[in-house]
Amino acid sequence: MRKEASIEDWKSLYEVTTRIQQMKPWEYLWDMDLIGIQCGKEEETVFYSILGRGGECYGIAVYEGYEAFNQYLMLTMQQRLNLSNEYVMFNQKN
Repeated sequence: MRKEASIEDWKSLYEVTTRIQQMKPWEYLWDMDLIGIQCGKEEETVFYSILGRGGECYGIAVYEGYEAFNQYLMLTMQQRLNLSNEYVMFNQKN
């Protein structure tokens, strides 16, 4: 069951997003530059893609684990794999 975020959760998220916005990571990273972070020996890697270098859409896409990373690769190689936009977008887990 989904748990609603508290006001404190939203405040924390807003503070983090404000700090990231001030850092402007989209000025030196492209959406294809992935950052992988692994916490602990048993944990799967979480991959991050910084959006916004093109100036149209700012954000951070998060791909949790290797299955989600493979779906990111499917998105980037969609034409070479002859996959439809609908199929690729429907199968994204980010």
